Amino acid sequence: MPRVAVTGLGLVLPQGVGLASADAVFRGESAVAYLPGEAGPSGLTGAAVRDFAPPAGTEEADRAVQFAVAAAEEAWRGAHLDAGGFDGRRVGVLVTLSKGAVFALARSARQAAKPDWWTSAAPDAAALLIASRFNVSGPIGAPVTACASGGHALLWAIRCIERGAADLALAGAAEASLHPLVLGSYRRMGVLAEARSDPATSVRPFSLTRRGFAVGEGAGVVVIESEVSARRRGAQVLAYVAGWASGAQAGDLTGVEAGGETLARLMQLALERAAVAPHDVDYIHAHGTATATNDPAEARAIRAALGPAARRVSVSSTKGAHGHLLGAAAAVETVLTVLAIRRQEAPATANLTDPDPAMGLDCTPLRPRARSIHYAMKIASGFGGQAVALCLARPPA
Repeated sequence: MPRVAVTGLGLVLPQGVGLASADAVFRGESAVAYLPGEAGPSGLTGAAVRDFAPPAGTEEADRAVQFAVAAAEEAWRGAHLDAGGFDGRRVGVLVTLSKGAVFALARSARQAAKPDWWTSAAPDAAALLIASRFNVSGPIGAPVTACASGGHALLWAIRCIERGAADLALAGAAEASLHPLVLGSYRRMGVLAEARSDPATSVRPFSLTRRGFAVGEGAGVVVIESEVSARRRGAQVLAYVAGWASGAQAGDLTGVEAGGETLARLMQLALERAAVAPHDVDYIHAHGTATATNDPAEARAIRAALGPAARRVSVSSTKGAHGHLLGAAAAVETVLTVLAIRRQEAPATANLTDPDPAMGLDCTPLRPRARSIHYAMKIASGFGGQAVALCLARPPA
């Protein structure tokens, strides 16, 4: 199978639009704040993208679609695809909106005379618009697997290239769900962090005082392509896809497998496919939702998958900085993982002033850490037990 390379990255985060916004995330600077009209000790918090200018031609599109297009355009430019040198019939677009476009769906429900929800609010709305915008006609898809959706979009794109169905693809996810329907649902589940006195410090992954997450919004898109395509175009390789795995522990819609057995198995399978030993893994971007059940289960999975080597790995969750981007989380955090490889730096876990010793891991508290990163992993989970493990490799110097 052809080796798969990452050649372009695009980001929209509450910290800002574009890859430069990752600097604040790496430093652990939180964008979680009270939402408009929600100030007070019982008010809802979230991490909103501020001062966002929709890409030209998307002014009427849903906010999530606008985010996806902005991230896709940055990734496209970064991969120098605007210079041509590719066959548009061999370019895929695997970009998902895991819950569809929430605001467009709500708008369509109010406008019964204009039932355009399918084209404007469906999970593949962003993928279709991106494909049209770049005039490409390869495989299009939008997998919906809860908070693992962005990870599965990447895996679908990787498989398209490995199987020869495409030479390159735009892959990722977007989320714009700071809407009462979504926020109210999570609040009733009891998984949202209470702001108390300071919203910015409320999301505390791997902490003794963790108490849940805040919903964030944004997008992450990568350009991946076969190594042959990258070499033919003279593209810079940012990272290689070394191995991957996906699966599910489908026993409960919202519950977490306490022992982390399925996630551990998937991590091991991804490493086997990559021919990478546990002691070669340098960095893991965890799912890290800061909930009482997820964090310890994920820590158990990492320790089980890596064995004694888990003690030397840098682990972090960036959700304390940008919030939980739900279906877009795995895509955004994969972009951050590639940047960690490029920067040779593990991003900080924001607000981790009191690490839970039960984690048994180095969770990179408060500050980024410079270190050699040759192999990195991104792991993600979603409701229904959906899980993804992706191993990325630093390209040769």
